[in-house]
Amino acid sequence: QASEEAEQQLAAMVSGIEQYLRLQIASLILEQRIEEYRRKNQAPVLARAGNLFARLTLGGFANLRDELNESGKPILLGVRPNDLEVSVDQMSDGTRDQLYLALRLATLEQHLQKGEPMPFVVDDILIGFDDDRTKVGLEVLSELAANTQVLVFTHHRRVVELAEKLEAQAGIFIHELH
Repeated sequence: QASEEAEQQLAAMVSGIEQYLRLQIASLILEQRIEEYRRKNQAPVLARAGNLFARLTLGGFANLRDELNESGKPILLGVRPNDLEVSVDQMSDGTRDQLYLALRLATLEQHLQKGEPMPFVVDDILIGFDDDRTKVGLEVLSELAANTQVLVFTHHRRVVELAEKLEAQAGIFIHELH
């Protein structure tokens, strides 16, 4: 009877080990596929976002770079023209807004290359920008408007004044709500 019980326990252990190994292999395959997808899709988006970020920061940053932190999680770094790397939490609020806009625009541009156009709607996205960066931000948005509808909501008169001075291929239409 003890021998039979030992056989049953051994069979249960073998079954458990086989299931554990199958799950571990599946986990490794999934991690590889995720990393492959990230490399394939993130690289072009990150490169474009880096270019946009450099423009939006008026050259304050030259590029973006991703790397893994100590715990193996991916993090994003801004790269200054002198190659100094700055983490997102070390950036000013306005710079983080510019980074956010650059990442959103790069992602949308990639989507537009493969899929249906979709409108880009933002509300006071330029609020943390100074006049020079607001002007560049509006230029970048007007370039995007050549490929999809762009709607910018603002309650800042200065943004409207700067937009009125732009010459945009897609045109700029200002609607004031009273």
